[in-house]
Amino acid sequence: MRFLYVFALCLLPFSFALIASPAKAQTQSDISNQLSARANDVLRLLQGEEIEAGVFDENFRNAVPPAQFRALTAQVRTQHGQAVEIASITPRNANSAILKIRYEKAIGTVNIDLENTPPHRISGLLLTGFEADAGSLDDVIAAIDALPGRQGLLIQPLGTADLPPVAAIDPDGRYAIASTFKLYILAELDRAVRAGERQWSDVVQLGPKSHPSGVSQNWPDRSPVTLHTLATLMISISDNSATDTLIRIIGQKKLAGIVKAAGHHDPDELRPILMTRQASALKMPVHENRRDKYLAADPTERERLLTKYDRALTLDSIDPRILTNKPNFINQLEWFATPADIVRLLAYLHKSASADTRAILAINPGIGQDAARKWAYFGYKGGSEPGVLAYNFLLRSKTGKTYAVTVNWNNEEQSLQESELLALTTRLINLLGEE
Repeated sequence: MRFLYVFALCLLPFSFALIASPAKAQTQSDISNQLSARANDVLRLLQGEEIEAGVFDENFRNAVPPAQFRALTAQVRTQHGQAVEIASITPRNANSAILKIRYEKAIGTVNIDLENTPPHRISGLLLTGFEADAGSLDDVIAAIDALPGRQGLLIQPLGTADLPPVAAIDPDGRYAIASTFKLYILAELDRAVRAGERQWSDVVQLGPKSHPSGVSQNWPDRSPVTLHTLATLMISISDNSATDTLIRIIGQKKLAGIVKAAGHHDPDELRPILMTRQASALKMPVHENRRDKYLAADPTERERLLTKYDRALTLDSIDPRILTNKPNFINQLEWFATPADIVRLLAYLHKSASADTRAILAINPGIGQDAARKWAYFGYKGGSEPGVLAYNFLLRSKTGKTYAVTVNWNNEEQSLQESELLALTTRLINLLGEE
């Protein structure tokens, strides 16, 4: 089922690979006849032609039946428009290439592998990602700024004091940041380990459980896990149960301290730091009275109320349909920061984080492994819920330039088209890497 899995991933948010700007097209003499012919077949397939039987080998058709393949490609066309043309073919060998396919709204990258013997049918096809078909960094910034709702963006060079930002949109605006807040938890763990207060190998009991995303919600209650495992799950796959366990272990006093130390302009905005389960449960109609009292309270009273309410804010009280249907209290019950706050947090990690912490940040580049290969270091943490999207990067180029990048999109009226911001952010990071 390998082919089904990797192709389906291209349709999910935060699973697109980061891709380069369109490569220079090869001359026809550089491209084998079979690659040229099959590249044209790929374009026809992505346009919706039903030619799978003659194009894919038997193993591929068994892994991805034609009807399923057509459904996947139709979903891609819904997001990015019709496939228009082959922008470039970059051979890896006589039977393998990277294609750039221009869609109406974006450029997609497709890896293809062919059989080694005639008729050289396609044995592997991987649509790894999209980037906006935008010409310059200014074009990308303008396109992000034009999205419906509110956008906050900041690209800040690091390493030398007082460098001006490369680009900014509303850098001091208040935004819901979703799972971006987990970077504060990572920063406090890093600080505690460096100070000798904790060790990454410390073993704790898993719990309390939260709803997905993640995997640890399915593990046995009170499973013994190390702090390193919890941190890795929290950052690499945004595991909510791992996150809530770490909040319990660290405690609100330490978390308030790191929020302040990392430069948040108003630390009370993140006091207390809600567990993911608590934040979701408080949004439910059944907890309306508790929610009203919590939102009306000052930070000290919120801490007291959260302790009092915790036993009632159960997973059983959370209706997933309410969480996934539309934006829900994103301006009241969330985690909040400005783009400038997040850049200061990333700068704090850049300056202070240990090698272990940096490695955790680099496990999942979020918008694709291709991105990481273009940078000497590529750290990433994102966040999303209906009405909220955030992409955050700590980057070091192969020429030694270091950047903190945060891109935020909020819309309290409607759910967001994630593919739009993802394609634009991909293009933005590609262009920044060319600076």
